[in-house]
Amino acid sequence: MMHNVKIYAASKPVNPELYDLTRFASLFDQMQNTKRLNVTMLSMAAENQPGKREWFVVETKHKAEKAVEVALGKAGVNVFLPMENCGKHVVRGRVIHHVMRPMMPGYVLVNMVYSPAAVCGIARLEGVAGFVGGMIEPHRVSDEEMNRFKLFGTQEIDLDLEHCKSFRRGDRVCFGSGPFAGFSGHVAKLRKDKVVDGERIATGAIVSVEMFGAVTPVETSLALLEKL
Repeated sequence: MMHNVKIYAASKPVNPELYDLTRFASLFDQMQNTKRLNVTMLSMAAENQPGKREWFVVETKHKAEKAVEVALGKAGVNVFLPMENCGKHVVRGRVIHHVMRPMMPGYVLVNMVYSPAAVCGIARLEGVAGFVGGMIEPHRVSDEEMNRFKLFGTQEIDLDLEHCKSFRRGDRVCFGSGPFAGFSGHVAKLRKDKVVDGERIATGAIVSVEMFGAVTPVETSLALLEKL
């Protein structure tokens, strides 16, 4: 009795180069050298570097602000992540009490001596999207403005509810304080996430900001905005 027998083609010979330990060792060395280079460049942004120190705005990836703040702090970089107490906060229909959140999600501020190496070191850090204004001529924030802005991050602020209620989608606004002070744009979306006497009130907004020849969406607390 004949049986159907399947005949399989012989497997292709294994390419020994794919398992060449010398090649893997070379790649590992390259990775280690790149890691050392990144560490060296990041050290150029540390507080112990001599020279004129300035404040810069670093853009982070989605919800990476805290991780970037921690990583920069461990590297010895002077970093500031402004937080605000939003009181009762609504998340997916649930009311959560006394929530601390970034005043400007997606951004942290660093104080460093500018150099291409320092900028590259920070830009290559995991969770960093880049520098506001670009890496060649990044946007600088004055010490005076930073001193004012830091009050928002060190003091618990009672939001002016009447101020918050005055904003509408499409309003022309400008930043009266903070790292984007002086920049203007329009309210693209209001963030109604504070509960007062059972009413949901907007305390933040996404603003389409006109800066550096482009329109950039910036999420911010309404406390930093002024109507035009």
